[in-house]
Amino acid sequence: MEKRRPRRVGRRRVLLVTVPLAVVAASAVIGNALAPTLVVTHPLLLLALNTTTRHLVLTSTSVDFVPYLVVGLGRRLLEDPFLFLLGRWYGDEAIAWVDGKLGGGRALRWVQRHFRRVGWLLVAVAPGGVVCVLAGASRMPTALFLVLNVVGTVVTILVLRRFGDVFAGPVDASLAFVADNVAVLTVASVILTAAFVVHRRRRGRESPSARRPALPEEDRPR
Repeated sequence: MEKRRPRRVGRRRVLLVTVPLAVVAASAVIGNALAPTLVVTHPLLLLALNTTTRHLVLTSTSVDFVPYLVVGLGRRLLEDPFLFLLGRWYGDEAIAWVDGKLGGGRALRWVQRHFRRVGWLLVAVAPGGVVCVLAGASRMPTALFLVLNVVGTVVTILVLRRFGDVFAGPVDASLAFVADNVAVLTVASVILTAAFVVHRRRRGRESPSARRPALPEEDRPR
């Protein structure tokens, strides 16, 4: 993927993107920390906060299909357009920021070189933070990005729902175990999440590529 100079973007427009990303990142952290409690008492709220693959599987037997699909799809797609815009506006600077924050190293550089050939597949199958930024930086047409992102995400959610149906016994057994030990598991989850956030931010401060004043410090587990 050829290098492109970042466009000059007004501060107000940048804030319209970075503020929602920061809110989404904070909600993901909260959902991850409180997951043991929420998966038992408020599974749909858990999906609204954080739709990792693990959470989608664990809630597949306790949430009705329509809200499961609507909330899961909305939450999974929520930050992708904003990350796409960051890539479109900042180009290689946004890619360096993602590398500093989320990691990627050699794999990221390989994907960056070959993105024009395999980017459409990555957007459809694995539209995480790195892929969405690369899609924007590569100047992928916005309509194509949105179609691939939505269709691929719908398919992913349906597959995970079907997986949960097929393995309903083990899923329900896991939920029963969490319910029986919810207090201990929640405390452990909060501690581990806090440790992860501290480690990520410390690594971000130490990484020169992560120091981008116009970009948010986003933690985006997916």
